[in-house]
Amino acid sequence: ATIVGCMTEMVTKASQVDPTGFVASECRRVCRKEDNDWVPKSPKELANHVLHTSYMGTLNSSQATKSRAQRLAGSIGSYHISIEIDIVVEALLKMFSIVTGKTPRYSSQGGNMSEDLALQNIQARVRMVTAYFFAQLLPWVRGRSGFLLVLGSANV
Repeated sequence: ATIVGCMTEMVTKASQVDPTGFVASECRRVCRKEDNDWVPKSPKELANHVLHTSYMGTLNSSQATKSRAQRLAGSIGSYHISIEIDIVVEALLKMFSIVTGKTPRYSSQGGNMSEDLALQNIQARVRMVTAYFFAQLLPWVRGRSGFLLVLGSANV
């Protein structure tokens, strides 16, 4: 997100310096602005058009982490959402339990290393699938067309 934030600063500056130039023209195209005089007033305005960020927490996530994500999104200007993924993780665990008759547990709850690793991995994979799902539908939610490129952190 911070790299995209830096890019919005450079694109905004270049668009304002040369409103009829290539960068400004591409900025209008990407932001789907039909007004040939439009350039972003600020990097935050541009970021709100091109960057969607999300926080995908669970019951085990801290409020501090969620707050950092919201503050970072606010400082960049991205369209930000918070998603609690517990319901999806719980559905997968329920399905596993129905099929196998067993329920895996975290090591802190008496489970072994295989159970703990599987539970951590399923959270990461749920985050990945959720990111792609929202990337396809958030433009529609916002009354726009197209789709989004997914950029994830190392723990997704």
